[in-house]
Formats: sequence, structure tokens, C-alpha cells
Amino acid sequence: MTIRLKLLNLLFFSLFCSAANAADCLKYEPDTVAMSGTLHRATFPGRPNFESIADGDEAETGFYLTLKQAICTQGNGDPEREPHKDVREIQLVLTPAQYATLRPQLGRQVQLRGKLFSGFTGHHHADVLLRVAQ
Repeated sequence: MTIRLKLLNLLFFSLFCSAANAADCLKYEPDTVAMSGTLHRATFPGRPNFESIADGDEAETGFYLTLKQAICTQGNGDPEREPHKDVREIQLVLTPAQYATLRPQLGRQVQLRGKLFSGFTGHHHADVLLRVAQ
């Protein structure tokens, strides 16, 4: 085979693999997804500077899901739907009642259903968030 033909084959193969991988990535809301992983609590700096609790920023504590297997998401250019690869940590968006229900499950494997969106504010401490279904 000529070098040109080899390069064309390589290009075709890489494009095919990229398209196949993108098709395997999860879609954002309005689609509903099921996620499983270890539930844990984490605290990050919040207002006003989102940099340091020790320097006076508010503490923002929330529940997160550490995934056993990394996921990817499909984007469409919208700030709430950015594409992400190798996502292993999901920030959960919960109601007060959901926090109370999930609190005894901290440190355990859980399966949750909901709608994904991409982090886009300083209060979003993960690239991808899951609005957990009721």
C-alpha cells in the first residue's frame, strides 16, 4: 500500500472510532439516565470568591457520586450541555427530602435516576451534575 492510502485508512478509522465513541456518550436533559456509584459528601469554597474557606468563602457541602466506570457526555454548544470525557465524579442536585433519604447511604453504592447537565456556575463543583428524579 502506498503511504497516501495508509494515511486515508488511518483517517477513516479514527473518524469512525470518534463517531462510535460519541454515540456511546450520555445525553443531557431532557433525557433521563441511570447512574451508579459510591455516594459521598464533599465541601468546597463558595461565595464570594469560590477559592478558600479558610480565607472567608462560604462552605458549600453537597452529595456526589463517584462512578465505578468513567462516562462521557454529548454536547451541543450550550453552556449547560458541554461535552465531557472521562467523567468519574457527578455532583448531585437534590431536594431537602432527597438529602434526608440519601444521608444513610453515604459511603455505599447507590443507583440514581435523573437528568444530566453540565456545570456552568461557581456553585457547580463537578463538570457534570445529576438532577435526581423524585
